[in-house]
Amino acid sequence: MADLKTCPFCLEEIPVRAIKCRYCESMINDVKPTESETVKPAKTEVKEKKKRSDTPQQGVSCQPVSKKKSYKRFVLPLGIVLVFLLLIVAGYWLLFGGEGSQVTEGSAAGDLITEAWGTDSPGSELYFQFLPNEIVEIAVVPEGYWFRTQYRVVKAEEKSYLELYHRGLAEWERNAEITFKDADTLIMTDLLAGVIIELKRITDSEFREARNVLRFER
Repeated sequence: MADLKTCPFCLEEIPVRAIKCRYCESMINDVKPTESETVKPAKTEVKEKKKRSDTPQQGVSCQPVSKKKSYKRFVLPLGIVLVFLLLIVAGYWLLFGGEGSQVTEGSAAGDLITEAWGTDSPGSELYFQFLPNEIVEIAVVPEGYWFRTQYRVVKAEEKSYLELYHRGLAEWERNAEITFKDADTLIMTDLLAGVIIELKRITDSEFREARNVLRFER
């Protein structure tokens, strides 16, 4: 079995010779291979690396994705989960929502969310893992799948918004407004449905435990 090392970005196990993580696609240049690690990678690994090309490239045309499939992937699953959460948090938000401290102009909102977050409501679990290389992994437990894409946090009119890159449409989509109730509570307000979701800070291992039982979708 080939020697393994841990990716410093997503903490997944990868071959020690790897210079690019096969999971989060981060470049890893801090470790040089030793003489014992000069064995050529297996053909299956080479084929798998060739298949992985998630980051959009200029000059490469993307296969059209139907509006129905795009809607199901990014909007419908999130909407279903948020509807369940609305029943739980709507009353609380109406009474105490004004007490949350919104991300102020000039604060590093992107740095603040760069960790793992998740809900704790059985039957409507939703998890986010924001990685330092601007990649986010999202696990939608009720739908039984997780996916990976690029993300960014932008500011407009003194508000902070989460935007995800939609590979099928080859464009950025503004999905939610983000605020912080406290240091360990992230509030997302879905811009399409206006539904509010409260996410708690969790550990990386808790996120991987929830994600690893789901199927991966591109």
